[in-house]
Amino acid sequence: MLCNFLKPIKIKDKTFYEKEFSDSSRLLMTGIDFNFRKYNLKNTNKFLKFYEISEKKIAKTYQKHTKNVVVNPHPGEYYNVDGFVTSSTPIMIVTADCIPILLKGKKRAGLVHAGWRGVQKRIYFEAINKMNEDKKDIKAYLLPSISKPSFQVGEDFMDEFKGKYGFRNFATKDKVEGKYLYDLKSFVKFELINFGIKPENIFIEDIDTYCDTHFHSYRREGKDYGLNAIFYIV
Repeated sequence: MLCNFLKPIKIKDKTFYEKEFSDSSRLLMTGIDFNFRKYNLKNTNKFLKFYEISEKKIAKTYQKHTKNVVVNPHPGEYYNVDGFVTSSTPIMIVTADCIPILLKGKKRAGLVHAGWRGVQKRIYFEAINKMNEDKKDIKAYLLPSISKPSFQVGEDFMDEFKGKYGFRNFATKDKVEGKYLYDLKSFVKFELINFGIKPENIFIEDIDTYCDTHFHSYRREGKDYGLNAIFYIV
């Protein structure tokens, strides 16, 4: 369902976007005030401490659009990794139009970076399998990312997903330009449901990073684009 589950909060005069859970864990996403292309691991931990987000050291991705998911990471930076599954270590990914997905189970949580390549590789299936929890108990939160009205793609993009069941159902052809507008978030929801996640447990944040200038966007900002950071704090 489309909704606004993230709430803007002020911490030391800066805006963050947060969801708190009943087990005291927190999901936070940064906006335009920060650019995490400039934050190495040491500075990220200083950032977390300064903004009183976490005293714990964090596990951070160095992403390459893979389906690699690390389970129970130690604090540190993980190269060629696009997601984590954790029960105790705070975790972090970065995005700039790609879909950040939090998968929240009873004992573990997964946080993954799902650009179109990650969707093609079904990184969310990888994380769900590694969570080792009953799928009916897992809740999926699709965070701010580019939405269908802003995501124009060509036939070459559509060809990348040949053989993926139902993929073309989420495209609208622009007869004038000969391009497509593609609803990647709805396709991910479709896949999650087919994989066993309950429809009522899938939540899609109604924010388009391309249109909403509170967030960084690769398509809007161009080659000097910034990165949003997404934190899951246990």
